[in-house]
Amino acid sequence: MMTYEGQNCFRNSEYANAANFFKQAIQKDSTLSEAWLGLSKANLYLYAGNPYNLIHELYADTDIPLMNLDSSEVAKYFKAVNSSLIPLRELIRRDTLTEQDPSLKLSDRSVTYSNFSASHAILEFAYTILRFRYTNSSFIKISINEDRSLSFDLQSLYDQALLDPAVLAQFNASVDSLKGDLTQLFDAVLPAASSSLSNSDLFEIDDSTGKAQILGDDLQSDAETVEKSVSFYKLGDGIDNDGDGCVDEEILDGYDNDGDGYVDEDLRLVPLEVTDTEAIVGVGVDSLDHDMNGLKEDKGERILLSNNRFYFAKDFEQLDLDDTSMVNLRHAISLDTDSTHIQYPLKTRQLRIGRCWNNYTQEIFKEWFRNR
Repeated sequence: MMTYEGQNCFRNSEYANAANFFKQAIQKDSTLSEAWLGLSKANLYLYAGNPYNLIHELYADTDIPLMNLDSSEVAKYFKAVNSSLIPLRELIRRDTLTEQDPSLKLSDRSVTYSNFSASHAILEFAYTILRFRYTNSSFIKISINEDRSLSFDLQSLYDQALLDPAVLAQFNASVDSLKGDLTQLFDAVLPAASSSLSNSDLFEIDDSTGKAQILGDDLQSDAETVEKSVSFYKLGDGIDNDGDGCVDEEILDGYDNDGDGYVDEDLRLVPLEVTDTEAIVGVGVDSLDHDMNGLKEDKGERILLSNNRFYFAKDFEQLDLDDTSMVNLRHAISLDTDSTHIQYPLKTRQLRIGRCWNNYTQEIFKEWFRNR
């Protein structure tokens, strides 16, 4: 009866009352799958207003959806999606365990995962992007450049991080979370949802996989680009984030300082001093050997040339980001962190990437792993 009353309230747009009835039903009988799903829907409508506006933002003609929302919209939609996913994830857990072992009886299975798998996948995708924006005070935005590289709006955060290390730690942690969330989305959520929808007429079927496409080619491609390279943009952590052997090598100036096709990736957190003749970059601030030549803060890594490239990178060949294999290689190297089972030896890195890897000795190479 409580579930029935909750459904009536939902149909009448009384979402707070609906949520209360569904909660009471769950307290009396936690196996009621319709109550769990009803609570998820009621929470979404209660906090988002019209969820179709959120769907519109997700499928808007932008590279990375939800990145252009203002702070108030980010907060509103994040609260809505998060509050909707909490009961939905619990319903999925109960449904999955009961399907595997009916004796558990954690769900009555009146509603099963196949009934809402597409909605779940879309909500998880929205949650992934919104959590990143919300965690970073809603002002960090990501876009995709024409060469498929990322562009971060970091100036405000950078200025704060210079004064407060906690801001730096929060941003780097949120980058890790975004990457982890996207990996989970592509490895688990989307495949499961697509499998359950393969016999549905509501979604386009990918001929190569035979699975339903929930996000669409362009949106999924852009999201995969973010998943592969977002960790390149961690800030001031003293680690080679982008797999080129250099450590915190670039500065926040909107230019490709190391000639690898990326802009403002693997940033050092330093103030800039500019004179009439040269730009002196953060002398004595981070005490790092950015180009890994054995010397900390030598001329090569402190002086910018007129083309905004660092002196140490003046002879680096410009890399083309359209070469997908190079992007994939650097992504793989950034993940190759187990010194007991090295996937890409130093000689391989020097031959296939070059750049700062050419300054490494085997002893310095060991330090690369110790710093991960």
